[in-house]
Amino acid sequence: MEPTDFDTYSRIATRIPAKELTTLLKVSSSLASTMDLTEVLQIAIESAVDLIGLDSGAIYTLENEILQLGATVPPLPTQLPDELLRARLVDHPHILQAVLTKSPVFVPDARIAPLSASEKIIADSRRLVSILYFPLFLKDTAIGVFIIGTVNNIRQLTASEIDLSHILSFQVSLAIANAQLYKKSQEAITGITRAYDATLAGWSRMLDMRDHATDEHTHRVAELAVRLAARMGIPDSELGNVRRGALLHDIGKMGIPDAILQKSTPLDENERIIMQTHPEKGYQILSHIDFLLPAIDIPYCHHEKWDGTGYPRKLKGEEIPLLARIFAVVDVYDALTSDRPYRTAWSREEALRYIQEQSGKHFFPEAVKAFALVLQESDP
Repeated sequence: MEPTDFDTYSRIATRIPAKELTTLLKVSSSLASTMDLTEVLQIAIESAVDLIGLDSGAIYTLENEILQLGATVPPLPTQLPDELLRARLVDHPHILQAVLTKSPVFVPDARIAPLSASEKIIADSRRLVSILYFPLFLKDTAIGVFIIGTVNNIRQLTASEIDLSHILSFQVSLAIANAQLYKKSQEAITGITRAYDATLAGWSRMLDMRDHATDEHTHRVAELAVRLAARMGIPDSELGNVRRGALLHDIGKMGIPDAILQKSTPLDENERIIMQTHPEKGYQILSHIDFLLPAIDIPYCHHEKWDGTGYPRKLKGEEIPLLARIFAVVDVYDALTSDRPYRTAWSREEALRYIQEQSGKHFFPEAVKAFALVLQESDP
């Protein structure tokens, strides 16, 4: 049966007793409760074995005529033949027949049936006797098969049990297809995210090369900012935004003239005013990129101060976004502990002492406390 053939599905469903339909509804609910393919396959094979009242089962996915084991009941032993894990469809003629005919294939007694070498390995290793091979289809494409059977004894299957297998195969096929689609979409998102992040890393390196004073400052603070954010309870799901914001925290300096950006002596008042426009320039650059909006607080607000004397908007206390409050500590610490043309680097102890003195003034006090712990953890 093709899962998209709803007329066939409905016709078979009318022959299923109410008790079994209730069970199938529960199975459908369980299958819909997860998008994890491994969980879907395990629920599917456990449901098939339980619904028909058999002893053993396995479900295989099928792609490019290769069968890949997805789940079993009972669990597989630690030592098992490779044929149980991955096999060519052509080596399993009963499964091939089920796929070609789009119909179940039943072997009453595998001990005397003509099995291929690969089929016999599976039957013997699982001690299968009566075996039902049931194909799983999505439209016209075979996407898998479940194999259920008895152990040590012969069992005939009734027409009602075959009908149950039809309905179950419909549900399982849709669940597998949804899980596979979800997995592929997540992989695609991951790939796109990695590509974005590689681009961002390239931008930050380009800025490091232009602003000679930073000397890999951007990448150091990104690593340290993630550690501090994690220490302060920022969820793992947001740490990627912390890293992106840190990598791009000085992106607005791309709009600052080289004569100011690369000046080897302290800036005069006019130059300082121009330099202090870089957070707003960074905001202007990034605010049009939807992917980077969750990370924009760091580039825009990392020069704000807890006491309200920072820039560009003179935000005060909790008006400053949390990620920017966290990052400000890391940014200043790394700047102090790095050599500059107009001064030598401070020691770790001197820099930490300064940051602690500025707690409640420049810096968010809780971030200062957490940062001291992060530095303790990184001590040799």
